[in-house]
This record gives sequence, structure tokens and C-alpha cells, in this order.
Amino acid sequence: MVKKAINQELMRNTNKTQILKCIKEKQPVSKREVAEELGLSTTTVATFIKELQGEGMIRSGGTAQSTGGRRSVLYQLNSDFAYALGIDLKVDRLCGVLLNFKGEIKGVKEAELVDRDEWQVSRLLIDFIQGMLAENEVALSQVGGIGIGVPGVLNRERTIIEFAPNLGWRNVNLPAMLALEKPVYLENEANAGALGEVVFGAAQQVSNLVYVSVGVGIGCGLIINHQLFPGFLQYAGEFGHMTVEPFGERCRCGNQGCWEVYASNSAALRMYVEKTKQQQTTFQEFLHRGTKGEQPALEVLQTLLRYLGLGIANLINGLNPEMVVVGGELTAAKELVYHSLLKEIKARTLEKSFAGVRLEFSQLGDQAVALGMGSIVLDQMLNTVN
Repeated sequence: MVKKAINQELMRNTNKTQILKCIKEKQPVSKREVAEELGLSTTTVATFIKELQGEGMIRSGGTAQSTGGRRSVLYQLNSDFAYALGIDLKVDRLCGVLLNFKGEIKGVKEAELVDRDEWQVSRLLIDFIQGMLAENEVALSQVGGIGIGVPGVLNRERTIIEFAPNLGWRNVNLPAMLALEKPVYLENEANAGALGEVVFGAAQQVSNLVYVSVGVGIGCGLIINHQLFPGFLQYAGEFGHMTVEPFGERCRCGNQGCWEVYASNSAALRMYVEKTKQQQTTFQEFLHRGTKGEQPALEVLQTLLRYLGLGIANLINGLNPEMVVVGGELTAAKELVYHSLLKEIKARTLEKSFAGVRLEFSQLGDQAVALGMGSIVLDQMLNTVN
């Protein structure tokens, strides 16, 4: 009897979750449309819709056009039911987005990251979260969860940052350090960026995607058959550490000649300083000089694009994706770099693989990862209805 009761409760929760997800996907939608989509009886759907309304998760949103009989009431998510906070923990700054329950952006925020010590970063994160909520007049009690995209490798349970070479972190339990009394979800930043593109960006409806995050390092997020591909030990996508120069420059991971040593923002700045003997500059300033036609900047940019194209071509040859999306500050110079990058990729890819792939630059800017983390939080909220 106990087992039967557990199975009935599981089926009940499953039906309720599926109805809520269907409303999210089809909103505004009628009971009849939900029943037809899920293969459930209209009585079952009506029962759960009444519950969801009572809990404040959904609300009525007008009526459908009449087909001769009584007009059907349409339902949609209640945007103010709860909020999701998505944060991109970059090596040099924090980028955050606040989403309402419908996945609409309510607020954005950025802050500089001047200290990479994990204790200092955790304190800054707490201030950042509190500040963002206050700016948007949202109480912590209204937040359903916080998602943080990190530039590193996580454990299987997604609770500990095992290795983040560009932050200098090993085995950092960030959720425990934050102690926010709210669910905190971690994901590799490139995986989160891939999800951001699928949910909000250029890759909507794309089933096989490679997202290449170009920043201080390089990370890759893989979507295969509409699913994030984590790999056996959750390490998939660390293509930034594939070797492109066997006896090349030393990488922070300990290897020599890693892709990110030659194709990342920090690689461009290193090569630019070596060439010009100038003091260190920012990547944005470097790009600005390139767009103004400064010769040393253009030469370094061409070297950067050659290595970036080499790596992307390898990914296309090996994975045969439908789309490759490049994210990061480099996208701000799309007009200057897109065709050169595409030319490099074409020169190194198999003809049919190249013909079948689309190369896009992210249009989400610095928000791709944060939006991806926000979508993870919203999914978790939808999956945990009672």
C-alpha cells in the first residue's frame, strides 16, 4: 500500500509539473489545449490548474476567440510569483540578470572583480546579490534560487568548483561559503552560455550546438540532441586546453601550447604587448585600436583569428554541429573579424561539415552566461512543484 501511495504521489507531481511546463511553453493556453498536448483528461488538467492558481504560480490571461460556444479561459505563468538570479562569475567582473517567473529580464547589474581570493569573491557576491535585489525592489524571500556560472570544472554533484585555473581556485564550495538560505546552482560558464543561447539567443530551436566562450580563457559548451552534454566526469567542453602548439607557451593548467594560450583575450594582449613594448592595456582598447586600423593591433588580431579558427574547425570536424556561436568581447568587433574567422574555419574543415554549419556571434553580449544560469534556476523551480 505504501509503494502504491508513493507511485500515485509521483504520478500526481509529474502531471502537475508537465502541466506547468506546458503552460510555460504555450502561454497563453486553454485547459483543452493543455489536455490535448499532454494526453490528459480535461478534468485532471482543470484540477491541477486550480491548484496552480491557488498557489499563485499561474493566472488567467484573457479568453480565446469563440468558435461558436463558450469562450475558453487562457492561462499563463504569474510573472511575479518568484524570481531567478543568474550570475556570470568572470575572472575580472561579475555580470548578473534578474528574471521574473516568465523568464523576462527585470534587472541587470555589473561589478568589477579586483580580488580573486575565494573568500573575498564570496563576500563580493553577497554584496552584489543584495545590491541587485535592492535596486529592483525584490526581497530575498521572493527569489526561488541563484545560479552562478563559473570558469572552471565542477564535481559530479555541481556543488564544488574543483579547478578554476584562471581564478587560481581548487576545491571551492561556493554555495556553502555564500550561506544564503536559498538554493545556489553552479554550472561551468560555457555550458551556461550554451543554454543562454538556446533559451534566449541565436540558437533557439537548434538541436546540436557548440558555444565557444572567448574571454581570459576559452571554454566550450556542447548541446547534443537538445541536451547539454556534460561528459562522463562532467569535464566535457574543456577544449580551451586542447594542444595547438606542442612546444608552445605554458598554460595555467600546467600544459604547454593550449588553445586558450593562443586564441583568448589574454593571449591577444600578451602578443600585443610583446609586439609594441607598450604597457598592459585592456582587450576593449586593443579591439578599438584594431578597428581604427592600427597595424600592430591588426597583425595580432589576425594571429588570434588564425588560432581561433583552427580550434573551431577542429570542433566542427569532430562534432559536426548545426551551429557554432562565439561569445565574448570579441563579438563587439564582428564587422572586423567575422569574415577572416570564417575564412580560417573554411580552410580547415571538411567540405560537408562546413556546408552544414552556421557560424554566429552571440547577440546576448555579456548576458549569455547569466541568462543561462537564470534559465537553470527557473527550470529547477518548475521541476520542484508539489
